[in-house]
Amino acid sequence: MRTYSIARPILAFSLFVALAFSASARDNAAEYNQAVRSTPLLKTTTDVAGTPIVYPTGGAAEVSGVLVELPAGAETGWHKHTVPCFAYILGGEIAVSQKDGPTRTFRTGDAFAELIGIEHNGRTIGAEPVRLVFFAAGVKGQAFTEKSAAAPKQP
Repeated sequence: MRTYSIARPILAFSLFVALAFSASARDNAAEYNQAVRSTPLLKTTTDVAGTPIVYPTGGAAEVSGVLVELPAGAETGWHKHTVPCFAYILGGEIAVSQKDGPTRTFRTGDAFAELIGIEHNGRTIGAEPVRLVFFAAGVKGQAFTEKSAAAPKQP
């Protein structure tokens, strides 16, 4: 099992935020020292289900970053996100099933916009734990995730 220092998730967070929210990583390349390598990870206007990303209103903006670790065989539990959320898979493989919809699989190196307002459940695939960096673009004092009252049947 590999171990990571706290510096690695912080670096991943910094790079992800810089790339995910910039107009274009290539357009900004001249702003960086030539020794800095910039690799676009995600540029989208929709979540993985095609729902347009709309930034929340009604309070002070707050961005949250979380390192999530799911052991082999674990599930997130059924939940939904109330604001735009983004993930980058550091290691492992996860299948995300949505209520009344498809199951999508994400692997090490994948970056994606999480489902917004749609109940879903993530479960690890295989023997390796899943490690991901998760970011939410929310409103200060408001939860960015709501647990589902009852778990829907898994497709």
